[in-house]
Amino acid sequence: MPFDVELDYDRGIPVYRQIYEAVARALASGRLEAAEKLPTIHELAGRLGINPNTVVRAYKDLERDGHIVSRRGKGTFAKDKPKSGARSKSAQDKILRGIYDRAVVEAARHHIGPKQVVRFFRKAVEEE
Repeated sequence: MPFDVELDYDRGIPVYRQIYEAVARALASGRLEAAEKLPTIHELAGRLGINPNTVVRAYKDLERDGHIVSRRGKGTFAKDKPKSGARSKSAQDKILRGIYDRAVVEAARHHIGPKQVVRFFRKAVEEE
């Protein structure tokens, strides 16, 4: 499988959303390439031991948000990543600030400080 889905039922995040995030992360990191075929709904549901309707919901949301495309009779495929530089630097900075703020708030819920978040992000980038 081109991406890993590790379900954490204690996270407080619905399973379909965890699948969504796993696919989106795989696309963003390049582990899932444009036009690469995703597992079928039943295949992924079987691997994860979940109801296929949960995978359907994740795939529908991913398609709605432009991450994947379904082709009847052929399967579900990753879409091309948006071209970088399509937004101005100030618009990108605003988006990144929002991402950082959300990460810091979520980390604080788990008693993790902002410096630890930044260190972890740097380490994660180096591992890619």
